[in-house]
Amino acid sequence: MSINYRLITKTNLKYEQRVKVIAGIIFFAFTLILIRVGWLQILHGERFLQLSQTSRLRLIPVPNPRGLIVDRKGRIVADNTASFSVGVIPESCTQPEKVFYKLKKVLPRLNVELSREKVEKATNPFRPVVLQENINLSRVTYLMEREQEFPSVVILAQPVRNYPQGKLLGNVVGYLGEVNKKELKRFSILGVEAGDLVGKTGIEKMYNTYLQGEKGGRQVEVDVYGRASKIISEKDPLPGNTLYLTIDLDMQKIAREEMGERKGVVLIADPFTGEILTLLSLPSFDPNLFSRGISGEKWEKLSRHPGDPLENRAIRGEYPPGSTFKLIVAAAALEEKKITPSTTLNCPGSYKVGNRLFKCWREEGHGKVDLKEAIIHSCDVYFYQLGLKIGVEDIIRYARLFGLGKATGVDFPLEKRGLLPTPAWKNQNYKEPWYPGDTANLSIGQGYILVTPIQMLKVINAVANGGYLVRPHLVKKIVNIDEEVVFQSFIEKDKVPISDTTLNLLRQALEGVVKEGTGWRAKNKVVEIAGKTGTVEIEGNENPHNWFVGYAPAENPFLSIVVLVENREEEISIAPQIAGKILSRIFEREQNVSSYQKKNR
Repeated sequence: MSINYRLITKTNLKYEQRVKVIAGIIFFAFTLILIRVGWLQILHGERFLQLSQTSRLRLIPVPNPRGLIVDRKGRIVADNTASFSVGVIPESCTQPEKVFYKLKKVLPRLNVELSREKVEKATNPFRPVVLQENINLSRVTYLMEREQEFPSVVILAQPVRNYPQGKLLGNVVGYLGEVNKKELKRFSILGVEAGDLVGKTGIEKMYNTYLQGEKGGRQVEVDVYGRASKIISEKDPLPGNTLYLTIDLDMQKIAREEMGERKGVVLIADPFTGEILTLLSLPSFDPNLFSRGISGEKWEKLSRHPGDPLENRAIRGEYPPGSTFKLIVAAAALEEKKITPSTTLNCPGSYKVGNRLFKCWREEGHGKVDLKEAIIHSCDVYFYQLGLKIGVEDIIRYARLFGLGKATGVDFPLEKRGLLPTPAWKNQNYKEPWYPGDTANLSIGQGYILVTPIQMLKVINAVANGGYLVRPHLVKKIVNIDEEVVFQSFIEKDKVPISDTTLNLLRQALEGVVKEGTGWRAKNKVVEIAGKTGTVEIEGNENPHNWFVGYAPAENPFLSIVVLVENREEEISIAPQIAGKILSRIFEREQNVSSYQKKNR
């Protein structure tokens, strides 16, 4: 048999070529696989390691209770109640539409479209996404008994803020709301995440760091349905600290009852320590409205309310001080030696400044009066003349010495500073010069000047305590879960540079105001009160604001008070009457004044 070596060689060559092609394809395929594996391992190794582990293990955050807020005697102002929510774990929710429509049969209010969006936007596939909050116990029980029918669905128990005092302290404690980006950055150290609630106003905002606490966590092994079957490790949540207010709930309730439905402010304090025992701002709001998420309709109603209930008038309301400002003008006149205590000036019922006639509140006038009598009877004409003698610069300088025109330092967010007008300020804002008539108006606390009630509390405290500006404050102390003090308030004070002689004259005059002057309606049979009235005419409104600033007992004061009634409807000066009723009820309740002082200092 002859062999055709040429044919064999050609056949072998073709076979070798095929082998090489197949080998090349196999090599290329393996190369692609290796590149893919390398890409997965090198670039996304940690991600896929997490997925492989968390297919069995999950870290479940455990919410912590927010810190309690209590009054000075330990009575609850803010605590927490339990609330149940229904959610899903995105990673194990493979058929979300099916789950949502099945859930809707149990939870009729469930918004399927919104639920889908929440799950799609979830940044952590292993963290439960809340679909509906505030689920009643019967529905929670139903879902728990049928957990196998609802794979990936979880029941979440969460603490919800509760304010048992409702509107009584709404403007003091404030309310909670969902954390924003700026707050998230600030509070991330506490474990705060998107969707969590933080303090938005009031004490809840001011002391959020102390009240927030820290979440716990639980690492669990889960079954194929995403349900926890075994706890691997656990970290207990840390409750927030307990915050003691300086507020006395009994006094707060008395003030609320005596103010009735009027709009305004009541402040009561210890003039020596600056502790605020009562802060009432009316109208108020119920912070419980925000605890479970306020509806758009309710928010619209609150935010558009003509009485502005969300505003704390005591700290952020700005008003002309009226005749209460005469105390500062009197101090400036004496200290600058423009007059002596015995200097008399005539009040015929009006006084001409330039081409304008400035009237006294008493049409027939007061006749010849000295400084003390002018304060007691609140003679406007006396103070027009006094203000012109002193001059605007010195009046404003002494107003600043008494703490006006600047923040008091009270521990409350966004305190307003009021306004002390000057010639330069008027020129800048109105393009007009400062006229003598402006000084006359300023001298009786009218015109451009604005103060806050908390500033006037600081002023009257200085008169009561011997001339010290004491920082007002709302928080007494904060303690942790072990009852250890983590924050303690302390007395901060500065001496007002005025003489004891001036202070004594002011105090004598304030006693006279209640005994025989414009504040006589504050008189009562329980305790002697000293104070000053003020009435402020409001342009475009026939109902004036009415002030009373004072203290009790007159001889040995340890309670100061500020009452402001906005747009009073009564013909009479109602603020001193309200102050008298409040203070008499407080002292009558305690009976022994000295023992009350000892208990509360």
